[in-house]
Amino acid sequence: MYRRLVLLATLLILVGLTGCSLFRDAPQAEQGHLDLTTWSWNSDGIITLNGQWSFYWNQLVAPQSFQSLSPASEKFISVPNTWSQDLSNDTLPTGTGYATYRLKIQMPPDSVPLSLRVNTASTAMRVWVNGKPVYEVGKVATSASEAIPGFNPQVVPIPFAPTLDIVVHLSNYHYRKGGLWDTFQLGSHRMVAHHWIRDYVVTFFLIGSFIIIALYHMILYLYRQNDRSPLYFSIFCLLIVIRTLSTELYIIAQFLPWAWVIKTELLSFYLCVPVFAAFTFAIFPRALPNSFVKAVTILTGIFCIIVLVFPPLWSSHTVIPFEVFAISASLYGLYRVVKAPWRQLNGIIIFLLGLSCLLITLVNDSLHANNIIFTFFAAPVGMFFFLFSQSVLLSRRFSQTANALEETNIQLEHKNQLIEETNEELSRLNHEMDAFVYRTSHDLRAPLTSLLGLIGLMRDESPSPENMAYLDLQERSIHKLDSFVREILDYSRNSQLAIAPQTIDFSLLIEETYALYTHLSQYENIDKHTEINTSAVFIGDIKRLEVVFNNLISNALRYYNPYEESPYIKIDINVDEKQALIQVQDNGLGIASEHVDHIFEMFYRASNHQDSSGLGLFLVKETIAKMQGTIRVESIVNKGTTFTIILPNHSIETGEVPPESAT
Repeated sequence: MYRRLVLLATLLILVGLTGCSLFRDAPQAEQGHLDLTTWSWNSDGIITLNGQWSFYWNQLVAPQSFQSLSPASEKFISVPNTWSQDLSNDTLPTGTGYATYRLKIQMPPDSVPLSLRVNTASTAMRVWVNGKPVYEVGKVATSASEAIPGFNPQVVPIPFAPTLDIVVHLSNYHYRKGGLWDTFQLGSHRMVAHHWIRDYVVTFFLIGSFIIIALYHMILYLYRQNDRSPLYFSIFCLLIVIRTLSTELYIIAQFLPWAWVIKTELLSFYLCVPVFAAFTFAIFPRALPNSFVKAVTILTGIFCIIVLVFPPLWSSHTVIPFEVFAISASLYGLYRVVKAPWRQLNGIIIFLLGLSCLLITLVNDSLHANNIIFTFFAAPVGMFFFLFSQSVLLSRRFSQTANALEETNIQLEHKNQLIEETNEELSRLNHEMDAFVYRTSHDLRAPLTSLLGLIGLMRDESPSPENMAYLDLQERSIHKLDSFVREILDYSRNSQLAIAPQTIDFSLLIEETYALYTHLSQYENIDKHTEINTSAVFIGDIKRLEVVFNNLISNALRYYNPYEESPYIKIDINVDEKQALIQVQDNGLGIASEHVDHIFEMFYRASNHQDSSGLGLFLVKETIAKMQGTIRVESIVNKGTTFTIILPNHSIETGEVPPESAT
């Protein structure tokens, strides 16, 4: 279905270009003469001086010297064309050399001011009308050392006369082909000037349009660099601008030497091929392989180097090979695009319609230049519609992306709103849960304390040894449950309460912590070493520090090594203005290497040696994290364990003054 639409559009464009103007009854020059006696400048307009001109190869014949020439020296050649063609089975002229063209015109009776539009020729030219010089570009000469090439299309006013004798001297030593390869146009001065101005207006309109399109897509790329298709398209448009300046009316010839005009013309044409291949790959990556783009780029680079290094006389011979290469690459690329699944190629219809329009206008120009059809040169217009269609394609793709992003943003906003509502609900539930846990844990400690008191009273009544053993078991279980409830309370406080900075007396804190465990049987058997070095007052959260030291010291006491001759617990504390470095070291049972990475996980128990809830070290790490500190552990089985803690000092925040001496 889509392929049929493209074919139908292509046929309509072709008919629109050629349907009404395939043939035109305009006089043609025959054997050096053109009869315009039936032509009307007002109604018929401008005429192109095409047909057979008199041709004198390797001769620069002055207008007044034709009568002295023998008729045998006169040959005839088609104009416009190069001079390397069949001259009645004579020897073919080479690309370089010099020659004289002549055309006699029988004029119509209308007496109006006339103008002759002279276009480009290869590569230096002088023009006489009725023996008077009216135009010159470059320097015509009989040797390469004297000749100077040049391009400068102009409109030349000429006086009215019943007959016109146009003589053209032409020489070429700087390009691969020579001759009058473009048309001469004759008409009333008003109409010729009008067409001349119209061509300039159209050319600058196209150039301005191409520049605007290029800048627009370059800006698109700068704002969204992950998609390179606008970049390639912008470069392609700029290359078309350069080529238009170096071909249409040869505007660039006013600013550059002739050799660089040719180089610019060729390079702008050659570079279009790899840039367009990269653009096609960027918008249809599923249709073209990346290796194809790389191969086209490498081969084009070779052609460009030849153009830059060698003079136009030699480098211009690359035109035909490159055209064959470009056509082959284009056909292959078009084949891959057409054969690809169209429904997966976003914008393929717009792309093919624009490309079809360009190709048709290029074919039209080729046929028109060779006098097969009589239309007009439409390649610039075709290029404009092609670039416009590709601009529409890219804009459509960006619009689709923008619409998709807007829809996604709306969905994200809706989901964010749901997430915020869910977070608020979770925060409320967490707060209620923390409050419930805190109240419940606090309330549970009251009966546990009562039970411990009752057990103490029962001990005072001197129970039997059997009952005393039962009381010991009950007391141990109650202490275990009380420790678990206290850990839950500590966790709840840590998650709910903010940091409450105050001056910390580490010596008193450690002394009070040890006092909690004097009832343990092993307490007196373990040596306790504490070393505190301070160069500044330490400001921290006393409640959270109590939790940390309580758990670390209790673990060191419970998991001591009974077979060690000198069990010990060593606490080193170093405080400065920035931090406190705390180390708690023992030579107890240690922790196996497979457990070290998990001991800070909730409810994880690395040993069954002592009853444990598995909350202690988890609570230590959470508490230290709340104080923005860090903790790490090193342990060897039966050698001992070392906990290293770093806590930030809040003395700078609270404005405390460091002491004059360290303790």
